[in-house]
Amino acid sequence: MNKKFFGKKVVKFGFVAFALALGLAACGDDGSANGPGNNHEDTNISSVESEENLPSCTESGEGFVNFINGTKEGFICKDRKWVHYDMIADVEENLPGCTGSREGLSAYLYEEDRELNCVEGSWDVVGEVASSSSSVILSDSEGSSSSSAKSSSSVASSSSEESSSSVTSSSSVASSSSSSVIPGTDPGSPVYGTLTDSRDNQVYKTVTIGTQTWMAENLNYAYTGVKYNYSSYTSDSTSWCYENKASNCDKYGRLYTWSAVMDSAAQFSVNAGTRCGYGKTCTPNSPHRGICPEGWHVPTDEEYSTLYTYIGGSDTAGSLLKSTSGWNDYNGKSGNGTDKYGFSVLPAGDRRSNGDVSGEGYGAFLWSASENGRDVAWYLYFYYSGDYAYQIYNGKDYGQSLRCLKD
Repeated sequence: MNKKFFGKKVVKFGFVAFALALGLAACGDDGSANGPGNNHEDTNISSVESEENLPSCTESGEGFVNFINGTKEGFICKDRKWVHYDMIADVEENLPGCTGSREGLSAYLYEEDRELNCVEGSWDVVGEVASSSSSVILSDSEGSSSSSAKSSSSVASSSSEESSSSVTSSSSVASSSSSSVIPGTDPGSPVYGTLTDSRDNQVYKTVTIGTQTWMAENLNYAYTGVKYNYSSYTSDSTSWCYENKASNCDKYGRLYTWSAVMDSAAQFSVNAGTRCGYGKTCTPNSPHRGICPEGWHVPTDEEYSTLYTYIGGSDTAGSLLKSTSGWNDYNGKSGNGTDKYGFSVLPAGDRRSNGDVSGEGYGAFLWSASENGRDVAWYLYFYYSGDYAYQIYNGKDYGQSLRCLKD
């Protein structure tokens, strides 16, 4: 699993995995018939039947633990939000073993305020204060984060007709349209431009950082007409607006499943035959266009690494790439970035396979073209409480944002 080296820091983090946790956390080989807190005398530890039964996470409830009945899975009240973990224990000795079936699961030690992930046979510490790879559940006081996000967008839907984009390149390469390039003020500074997607005539800002030209906004192309089914939930789309609001698509772009990002249905013929999707492994084209405009592609994890290296490493990449507004505060400190390079990452949140959404104002999740097995794929992760930007992985059936990279 571990293959990420950014600025000499080994990234070995798990993924936000409700879809997998439901299948894995209930396995009978972990001795977890009862969560470790279920019989704990501490009044700050209790249990609930399900996520829907969680009480409000208020300031006075900071640090409270709620287990899901009969399991080690649960939630921690932090900064007025419930944070989900696949395993919770008081100390590491009381965690079950990190076996192959638990690879990628998250854990939290409430006596030590530490977050861990199961990586290659051992529980690895993510950080001294938990904040990175867990799933954010907003409390009632911050507004509900659960809604049925069925597709309804005014954006034109896709078709089998080949799309061609009108690109305003921000590099020295010749452009197929009139350019609006603003050169940087000194060598190595970013260069800005615009891209027009001829499929729907949407215009995106672009930025050249080093040798790479990126979209400086999330893709907002309405990939529709491909049926989506999850249990009893169905939709006519594999892309959605956050909370089913068209205004959120205008602000954040759309949220896509990984198979939609990769265009596994081959609505654009260049992707035919790759069959990249949930429950399958594939060998994408290189570069792989996916649902990006013509002349652009879905970035790989290695291409994200190139971006990190150029700006000084992953430990500070979040601060440098996050937008200057829109991020929630953390312990009285602004969660906004400096947006030094004009990459302008916004906290768009994500969408679960059952239609629930969460994380707006707290996190940004940008898909890559690199999978990590049948069910999960890598993405670029930003969080409101940290200056970092890491690559971790998530279920392919989650809805997340996409930034395209110029070929």
